[in-house]
Amino acid sequence: MPQELPGLYWDEEKQRYFPLTSRSRRPQVAGPTGSTSHPPTHWQPHSASQATGESQNWKRHRIRSLLRASEDARSSLRTSHTNKLMHQISCSQVVQTSHVASSSILSHTHCAITAFQAVSYDNSLHSFAGDTGGWFYSSVIGQGESATGYHTSHGWRPEFSLSSEISSICISGSRCIATSFGPESKILHFPLDSDSEDIRVTRVNNRSVRDIWTADLQGTRLVLGTNDQAVVIDDAADRATVCFLKTSSDVFAVAQDNNIIYTGSRAGIVRRFDSRIASTKGDCIFNDPDTTQNNSVTNLKIFYDWQLLTSNIDGGLAMFDLRFPVNRTPIMSFTGNINSYTTKTPIATDPHNQFLFAAGQDRRIRLWSLRTGGPPLVSPDSVFQKPFEDPIRALQVVEEEVGVLGLWATSGAALHKYNLGQRMEEKSQAMQH
Repeated sequence: MPQELPGLYWDEEKQRYFPLTSRSRRPQVAGPTGSTSHPPTHWQPHSASQATGESQNWKRHRIRSLLRASEDARSSLRTSHTNKLMHQISCSQVVQTSHVASSSILSHTHCAITAFQAVSYDNSLHSFAGDTGGWFYSSVIGQGESATGYHTSHGWRPEFSLSSEISSICISGSRCIATSFGPESKILHFPLDSDSEDIRVTRVNNRSVRDIWTADLQGTRLVLGTNDQAVVIDDAADRATVCFLKTSSDVFAVAQDNNIIYTGSRAGIVRRFDSRIASTKGDCIFNDPDTTQNNSVTNLKIFYDWQLLTSNIDGGLAMFDLRFPVNRTPIMSFTGNINSYTTKTPIATDPHNQFLFAAGQDRRIRLWSLRTGGPPLVSPDSVFQKPFEDPIRALQVVEEEVGVLGLWATSGAALHKYNLGQRMEEKSQAMQH
């Protein structure tokens, strides 16, 4: 007997299978008495039932797929709503911060602090600071020690003097580099691991290089923002290759992303350079002559490999999409910052890229959500509402423990630490228990 196949019937005369849907058109078969008849009817109900069963299975499968897709969509919406709600709660907590501790770096010169950086390395918190007198200080706090108390009582040690104002401090891996500003700018190499190498000072062997405004260290590559150009040192330790990127304007801001280098200049122009290409001309990106002319770029920061945060001397803060460098319209703007002529107005973001902090010319720190942009987050009880007596020269957010963020700010000779999201009454209750 021919094999019964779902959805098909066997034609004895033609010795082949046909679809059940063509049964009404199938040829008649001569019976034993010469009369014509259809193929044996006992196949038909069975094949039909199989076809019906398959159709029902397909319908059930389709319904289940639709239900799963619907549930996935609802789950995604719930997750998105939950994340948005959690972010709003975090914003509310951070903006209501009311606990801040202040200390002075023990400086025998009593100069203003101009640069600050802290990093967790080898189970310790390493902090570095530089002042207007050119002194470079370090502090190491062991795991479990109180950072604020340690900084207040002792621990800051003058390491070296570069003779002129410390203009930047940057850290990558186990190396810290500090630069000085002036006609004879210097570069201080300071190892976090004192057993690995000695402290040393170098210069760029080019008389045209002076006034190091800023620096960025990624791996072993150091980029300096100087007068009318950026200087790229491929290996900061060995100074193997030095390249000069001409910008025709003082470089106030630099940022690196693998082989790509971004510069922000006094002229208000952001340029993009590819270190793999011999040409040093670079490309102007996000350039709008109506808004960038004489609006110096003071800070650059890269997010998620495709977003660039810029700050300008007019107080403007904006996020641009690096995938569309000719688009002059930012994807997000942060309004309300105040500045008009100060080039040293620092910005900082938390390690999870949720919040943006910026120092204004009015000596206040403002806070924004990096998800929504717009005006700054405010609260009448927040310590961020109170202005400092001296300009704010450095900002950094450090995650000292999982989920515990601290904002460090320098003003004058003082170092201030904000325990983000913590209120004074919470601190008092914690100390009582």
